[in-house]
Amino acid sequence: MKITREQADGPKAEGARKLQRHRRTSHNLPLWLMQPAEQQAIAQRRCLMILAVLAGQKSVQEVIEEEQVSRTFYYQLEDRGLAGMLQALSPRVEGVTSEHRELVQAREKIRTLSERVKSLTQRKRSAERLLRLLIKSNHARVRTMRRGRPRKALSTATMPGGDLP
Repeated sequence: MKITREQADGPKAEGARKLQRHRRTSHNLPLWLMQPAEQQAIAQRRCLMILAVLAGQKSVQEVIEEEQVSRTFYYQLEDRGLAGMLQALSPRVEGVTSEHRELVQAREKIRTLSERVKSLTQRKRSAERLLRLLIKSNHARVRTMRRGRPRKALSTATMPGGDLP
């Protein structure tokens, strides 16, 4: 049950087809440009493809040849489909959906992170204040010392031959 673009859109005039340079098909048209009916048809076709393989009606090789998809893409679709089925068919706790639970958890995490940002900002400001006070109090006493052995005072009396006429 493969639905082509011509079947979904209806018959086209011959003149309109000749003006088109590249043929747009469902596999190279972005999903956001497709009509909802086209998206639904693609989803149904993929679902039937996966179910036929899982039921043992067709082999993976037959399906990928019919649908003209790669083996890797087929297995990606199968994984996504099974994950979606598990999510859709999992029991709900007191009518709360998993999306609602995730939203509540995300809001709680945002709240705790906001509190942490606030406390860290306060600690940063107090540390900056302490640093400014320390710099002001030590400003008069701050001097840079040379490393290593201190220099000797240079004078003519201390230099060898300095007392000679």
